[in-house]
Amino acid sequence: MRDLIRLAVALAEGGAVSLARQATARTACVVAAAAAAAGCAIAAVGCLLAALWIYALPHVGAVGAPLVVAGVLLAMCLAVLGLMRYPLKRRPAPAPAGDALAPLLAEATRLFKQHKGAVLTVALLAGLVAGRNGK
Repeated sequence: MRDLIRLAVALAEGGAVSLARQATARTACVVAAAAAAAGCAIAAVGCLLAALWIYALPHVGAVGAPLVVAGVLLAMCLAVLGLMRYPLKRRPAPAPAGDALAPLLAEATRLFKQHKGAVLTVALLAGLVAGRNGK
């Protein structure tokens, strides 16, 4: 009996497969856009540092200009390290998903015992609908 219910759950999750594919495609697009944005940001910072070096050269000399740029890089590094502390904070672990399915499975088993014909008819119709959606 549990195998029949697991089969019905598997058929119900069949629609979730196409949703998972769409989510994967969206995630890939977001990752590609983030990588492009990161590359542009790195290039912009490089141009900014080169301009700072050129600007500082006549004011602080050949020795001072690299020191000014190094100080700016150090300040940026410290700012990034400060921002990275936030995501590293521990968060409470989410509840396991298996606990949520146990009452649902028990209720489905009870309903199946009480209404075998209706449940089998609904399962058959759900299978037919799922089969047509895949074509």
